[in-house]
Amino acid sequence: MCALITHEEKKLFRISQILCMFGALKEFRPNEPFIYDYLTGDAKNFTNDEVIHDVYPIATYSNFATLIVVFLLTDFLRYKPILILCGLSGIITYVVLILGTTISAMQVVEFFYGLYMSTEVAYYTYIYAKVDKEHYQEASSYVRSALLVGRFITGIIAQLLITFDFLEYHQLNYLTVLGQVLAVIWLFFLPSVSVSIYFHRPDNFIDNSDHVSNGLNQSTITSMDQLITHKFTVQNIKRAYYLLWQDFLKAYTNIDVLKWSFWWAAASCGYLQVLVYSQSIWNTCVEKDDKLYNGAVEALYTAIGALAVFGVGKLRLNWELIGEIILSIFSFLEALFLFIVSRSYNIWLQYVIYIAFGIVYHTIVTVCSFEVAKKISEDSSGLIFGINIFLALTFQSVLTFIVTSGNVLTLDIRTQFAVYGGYFVVLGIIFMIIAIYTITKICKSKEKLIWWVSPEDNLNHS
Repeated sequence: MCALITHEEKKLFRISQILCMFGALKEFRPNEPFIYDYLTGDAKNFTNDEVIHDVYPIATYSNFATLIVVFLLTDFLRYKPILILCGLSGIITYVVLILGTTISAMQVVEFFYGLYMSTEVAYYTYIYAKVDKEHYQEASSYVRSALLVGRFITGIIAQLLITFDFLEYHQLNYLTVLGQVLAVIWLFFLPSVSVSIYFHRPDNFIDNSDHVSNGLNQSTITSMDQLITHKFTVQNIKRAYYLLWQDFLKAYTNIDVLKWSFWWAAASCGYLQVLVYSQSIWNTCVEKDDKLYNGAVEALYTAIGALAVFGVGKLRLNWELIGEIILSIFSFLEALFLFIVSRSYNIWLQYVIYIAFGIVYHTIVTVCSFEVAKKISEDSSGLIFGINIFLALTFQSVLTFIVTSGNVLTLDIRTQFAVYGGYFVVLGIIFMIIAIYTITKICKSKEKLIWWVSPEDNLNHS
């Protein structure tokens, strides 16, 4: 047993090293902290309205349109081809960005960037197909840490290169392309995957007792077992559909999963909008030739965010009792941040609020992720997390169409941020109502209110 554990640990470490290096290289995109100023500057010379209303929304729609297809293909093609697609779509994105001079070309850039974002699902889920379940938490921390390290290094390098005039914005694109090329080359060292969660699941992943508990009759179980014994593609697809649907039902018929997933999806929508359009509003706070510190802000935001996410994982709070209260309070706090941003012309205040907004989001969405994970089977985490992100992109696409690109409101950038603030106010009100209902229900049942739980209680509960 000891030798087996040692072997598994070595396997986890080796695969994680390769995958994490890919993640860090993929995140080496030093042009991104200054992308808005690049597009509206002398190199491309697009107007503010063209960038905000005609270019940026395409990535949102592309990400939304491709995510589910990419998720299914990731499982069907067993991860590595989609990882390669991730790297290739990144290369195409930034090569076209360098060469393109028209709005249409920039829209092509945004389409491939949306695809690039969708294919990240393969990066997050590959590791689960290569290591045992007991190492899931450790493996997850590795791959997410690699992204944060990549972003941190990128922010620092980008800021130094711009501050000391070593490179111009346009030249940063060449470094970004280099990072994507190296990421694709590095993928050839990554071992292929022989199994996956749904389309290529090993027979011993199926637990018939679990199916019985979900109300399936014996004939259904028998027919499923027959499907498992055959390897034809059509039968694999039928089995995958069955497994996907069962995992979906088991998760979203749980009220706790619904609650945490709704905040996750709704807040992610607002966060993504802020992430996309922050540089646009920062541009209204500076003169044309002022030095920007966007790279330093991204690096600082990444570092503090990583510490906050790590810290919240150590908290032993009774999230079932106070979860809705926390979600409501921090929704209102995010709204306050956005209202201040919509009115402020101080670039340093804008930077500080951007960092604070992101830290709050990442901290609370981490709580959402581990609370959802407690309520679902380990094998379905990729599906459920993917659906939550898809819902976030659905909300984001609708919001983008209303306020940015669909000629419904077509608001200026500051009014957009005021609308995003109102969006978080509504989210806060919804969870305030849920919190009042939950606490009232507990009080009526005369249960003892426990605000803090021990590690043992938390483990037993999960």
